[in-house]
Amino acid sequence: MIIAVVNEKGGSGKITVVVNLACYLAKEGDRVTLIDADPQRSSEIFSNI
Repeated sequence: MIIAVVNEKGGSGKITVVVNLACYLAKEGDRVTLIDADPQRSSEIFSNI
């Protein structure tokens, strides 16, 4: 399954939704690959916390 969360507008909560969804799916035993194409690398910062 491929899930894409996209929106042109910044600050709409995409990374928050994606990181939480990825964590949930991983805990359920799914294999998860999160790709963040944003140069801010917010998902990396959140996942390191």
